[in-house]
Amino acid sequence: MESTRASGRILRSATHRLAAAAAAVALTATVASLAAPASAAGPAAGDELTYGTDILLQNQFTGDGGYLDTIGSLTQPSGATFDVATNQKPNSRGAKTSVWKVVSATGKVDGTPVNSGDVVYLVNQFGGGTYLDANGGSSKAGAKYDVSSTLSKDRAAGSGKWQIFGKASSYGDGHIRTADVVSLLNTYNYDGSSGGFLDANGASSQPGAKLDVSTSHYTDRGPGTGSWKVLPAA
Repeated sequence: MESTRASGRILRSATHRLAAAAAAVALTATVASLAAPASAAGPAAGDELTYGTDILLQNQFTGDGGYLDTIGSLTQPSGATFDVATNQKPNSRGAKTSVWKVVSATGKVDGTPVNSGDVVYLVNQFGGGTYLDANGGSSKAGAKYDVSSTLSKDRAAGSGKWQIFGKASSYGDGHIRTADVVSLLNTYNYDGSSGGFLDANGASSQPGAKLDVSTSHYTDRGPGTGSWKVLPAA
């Protein structure tokens, strides 16, 4: 009988020790999870570009073709508000002339990720805001349309919409991120084809500007001329 009672005490003691050990392991795991930095989660993880964000677009011609910028208004075609060129230093011509807000052209809400292949509006933040727009045939060699900015979302059917394509990404999830290089295809369709890719083409005639901006039949008419790096505006 005494042997049975002793065995019971030993069993209960072992059970208590196992329970205590399990509780300690659970506590350690809980503390570790609280102490560990939060992993990237949600719609804006990993420096993803989201709708409603203000950005700069740096042309990649020779590594630095300047920043997409609104400048001047005297020589623009009908319906345009400002000329568009690149500027060596962002916003050096005026307040937020190089800042562009990314707005969905398909109804996606602000704060959701921008995906490669999405159609967007690019709204310049100088003054009251104007939309990047393809407007009129360009006289530049190899160009398709002139590019300006306008008060209307779509001055003509699709002229203010741009399909954004990421060049590459190490994530492979289709999202556009800051520091990604992108191409921008205008959706204006006059002759059965697109409005062409946003492109830096030759020296600008605008005072203080660097390169003229038009659209091209090709993603890169010249080395990096149709490639734009997405950078935060602040």
